[in-house]
Amino acid sequence: ATKGAQGQGERSNMALSRVLVRNSAIFPRLGLMSAPCRATALSPMIAAPMSATAQEEMAKFWNKNYQLKRPMSPHLTIYKPQLPAMLSITHRGTGAAMATAVYWFSYGMLVVSPLLGWDFTFIINTIKGWELPWALIVSAKYVLAWPISYHAMNGVRHLTWDLGYGFNMKTLYKSGWFVFFGAFVIASLFVQL
Repeated sequence: ATKGAQGQGERSNMALSRVLVRNSAIFPRLGLMSAPCRATALSPMIAAPMSATAQEEMAKFWNKNYQLKRPMSPHLTIYKPQLPAMLSITHRGTGAAMATAVYWFSYGMLVVSPLLGWDFTFIINTIKGWELPWALIVSAKYVLAWPISYHAMNGVRHLTWDLGYGFNMKTLYKSGWFVFFGAFVIASLFVQL
């Protein structure tokens, strides 16, 4: 039983060392691994057996990249932003922002408002009492309406993808621009309310 457990421990150590060697390429570029650590991570005592020549070549390759301060690829400084990627990031950002806003607003209305004696009508009347400029009110409404509009329209776009439509690059870009600018149109309708 001990020999089997020992063999299993060796296999898990071997798997761990393979992960360390495979991921050691990331650490030097991030500056998280010193030269002695790199040498230890690449040593034959820890890593899967490999010829000394292969080990030396691999260490030489990563040391050269580290010394030349080469960025990870694709790196944001050399990567040309593409519409689908930017729309995806915006979709996630608007979703996260709206979820955060809903949680904080709900927390405020359920916990803080009863303690201070505020209700929704009191809050709205207080804001109206500030007599804010019209441009500021419209801007604030856009800030609230555009993420909702964009996220909803892009959600419909994603549903069409789930049905298998819209993957042609030309269609992808047309639908992307339609969603982006259409969200401003729908937000304008919300602002008029």
